[in-house]
Amino acid sequence: MIWQDYAITLIIYAFVICTIPLVYQVFKKNGHVTLQTAIPTAIGNYALAWVWTTFPDPLWISFTSSILIGTMWLLISVGSWRNK
Repeated sequence: MIWQDYAITLIIYAFVICTIPLVYQVFKKNGHVTLQTAIPTAIGNYALAWVWTTFPDPLWISFTSSILIGTMWLLISVGSWRNK
């Protein structure tokens, strides 16, 4: 594994930690994030996950973390749509 894989993963996990309160707010306190923000962010993170697999030496840890943050944004979009 190359050092960039670990650096990217740590940065994405920081985003995951920052997103946890937003997921809580959307599901427990009837919060709302615009779907024009949440859906493209989820799709973009899933696309980024695919990009990590296309490197000559695939960044599998980064792939996994991008799938995780994409799924969190998908949950945010579902919760926001439900609360709308």
